[in-house]
Amino acid sequence: MDFTELGDSTVPAGRLVFWTPTASAAAWADDPRVPALVHEHHVRGAAARGPRHVDPAWIGVAFGVGRAARHQVGSAFSDWLRRHEHLRSRLDPAREHCMRRTLPAGAVTLRQEHVGDFADGASVRRQIEAFFDRSARPQGWPHVVFATVEGAGGVTVFVGTDHGIVDGCTLAMIPGQIRDALAGRAEDAPGPTYLDFGAEERSLVDRLPPGPEHADHWRALLGDAHGRTPAFPLPLGASETPAAQCSAYRWLLGGPAAARFADASHAGGGTTAAGLLACLALAAAEVTGEDAGEDAGEPLLSVVNLADTRPDRWRGAPGWFVGLHPVRIPALPGAAFADTLALAAAELRRRRPGPGSSLPHISRMLRREVHPRFVVSYIDVRRVAGTPPRPEDRMLRSRIHGAAEVYVWLTRSERGVHLSTRFPDTAVARVNVGRFVLAAARVAAGVAEGRRAEVVPLSA
Repeated sequence: MDFTELGDSTVPAGRLVFWTPTASAAAWADDPRVPALVHEHHVRGAAARGPRHVDPAWIGVAFGVGRAARHQVGSAFSDWLRRHEHLRSRLDPAREHCMRRTLPAGAVTLRQEHVGDFADGASVRRQIEAFFDRSARPQGWPHVVFATVEGAGGVTVFVGTDHGIVDGCTLAMIPGQIRDALAGRAEDAPGPTYLDFGAEERSLVDRLPPGPEHADHWRALLGDAHGRTPAFPLPLGASETPAAQCSAYRWLLGGPAAARFADASHAGGGTTAAGLLACLALAAAEVTGEDAGEDAGEPLLSVVNLADTRPDRWRGAPGWFVGLHPVRIPALPGAAFADTLALAAAELRRRRPGPGSSLPHISRMLRREVHPRFVVSYIDVRRVAGTPPRPEDRMLRSRIHGAAEVYVWLTRSERGVHLSTRFPDTAVARVNVGRFVLAAARVAAGVAEGRRAEVVPLSA
């Protein structure tokens, strides 16, 4: 399973149908449950930007369901919506807090729009992208929409959702959940839902022990960059004004190599996530050392790490359970992987995200707005609750405008470890992000093979 911009993805030709959840205004009921901190922050931010702000920021998933009748696919979508109440809920910003309103399970219907028959996939892709851009938004409802392509190889499903209600783990759950619904074997998710998480999160935050330790970790990270979050270690040739970003992708490791890499990381006392962070640290040391020469000080990978924060009771619940984790890993060019792995593993153990790791809470704790500029995320889709995704399933994201920021997503699946990154669309950034990714790939391949392996250049 990989993670790509929809605009960079291959989409089949065929008959395109849009599916939009609808409900009568009278069906909405007030819901006293408070929102998760990050969801409220997300909705308030969208409200502050105003209705004319149309920059898309959705994520989604694409997967095949074989040959299925259209009414069967629609019934599977309806069943999925009924089973997950947070997909039937909305937040309305008010002066002091957001008001939640929720629909009962039976109140949602699906409106079909037959868009047309297309002989080329590029036209289908443009139609789906425009539909998601205008429909999967933070405010109002619905937050999730569907598109299906009925092609020669069967039906391909595309799901687009506002980022405020789903995270990467949720995306990885969706193909299995809808396939199970289509096959008539779907089960209600046990335990509480994302709508119940807000009260739990706020209670846990209120009970955090006093003391500066957590804030000190963040202040140390911000101190590396003169009060800001750390930047990508090489120049990007971009200003702080939001501008178009581009993406690049590569498979760092195939399936067998990823297994060997995991074994080497575990043998060194770490995890696959720690091993990959060690590779990034060594890559940063290599490329910054090349630029700085002999006078360079000790390189330090300073990055904001996105991590899943689901409490055990919410393991199978779709939602946005993501925390921020300050990571600082020293590494010298040519340092041993085992030594850097030990530092990365210790960093992850010491600063494991949990209650109080959401962006709005961290900003309040530090009494300043925190804007991550260099972010790394790791997810193992083999470990998600329920039916796992298939190797050919894809996670998707919209195109985006951003400042001088770089995001790196590492996805572990049966196929191996996939790297996806977005960065400013400048010639400088293309070269320097490419250098960094190539160096990380070289380190990872060397660990997997027990030697230095040559790798092919980054594909854009």
